[in-house]
Amino acid sequence: MFEPVKTHGNLSEEIVKQVVQSISNGELKPGDKLPAEREMCNVFSVSRTVVRDALKTLAGLGMVTIRHGLGAYVNEVDEQVEDVSRLAALLQITQGTFDEIFQVRVILEGYAALWCAQNADDKDIAELGKIVKRGKELGSASGGKLALLDAEFHLKIAEASGNKVLKRLMINILDLTGEIRDSSFKIPGRQYLSVLEHEAIYEAIKQRDPDLAFQEMIKHIEAVKEDIRSSAQVKEDIGK
Repeated sequence: MFEPVKTHGNLSEEIVKQVVQSISNGELKPGDKLPAEREMCNVFSVSRTVVRDALKTLAGLGMVTIRHGLGAYVNEVDEQVEDVSRLAALLQITQGTFDEIFQVRVILEGYAALWCAQNADDKDIAELGKIVKRGKELGSASGGKLALLDAEFHLKIAEASGNKVLKRLMINILDLTGEIRDSSFKIPGRQYLSVLEHEAIYEAIKQRDPDLAFQEMIKHIEAVKEDIRSSAQVKEDIGK
């Protein structure tokens, strides 16, 4: 069922590919236990760290549940989201270009905000408000904490959109864009701007204005993209 991974590329991603393929073709079924970590290390010819990284990714995809002391078990997969879960796995293990990543974000997160404005309940909106408030209280004092709040804000919007497929995809988009998010918060002033942009998105959702929520999310994503691009260009010019 499994075979040693290639020595080049991301080893943990290669393991994820093989496990997802085994689940897809029925070799692994819901409830089945994956081989023990030591056995997976031997089968894939990798270190335990690589295996653990792969298992974390699979758990994040919702493909397996890790039971501490017992091992990793294949999850039951909702038929309505099964194919998209595999797509999410593919997104997770594909090295997208900068522009491609933001193209996907515009589509997914724009509609996430729109649907959130339509479908979120009062509790969801209150939770979004708390995230925004914590961001404003932190200000630019802690980039690390703000980066976590940033991810929490975007994931909460996906959750409150009422589309469980979108939530699964957003988990992988957030993983894929983690390095980009960290880079953006190192740009002077970007932390503060992101908090203000989040507040504008939140207010549109709170007002139950889907079109405005969509527009504010797109503005936010485009602004982050341009700031990162400009910052990279400045560094390149200085280096010349």
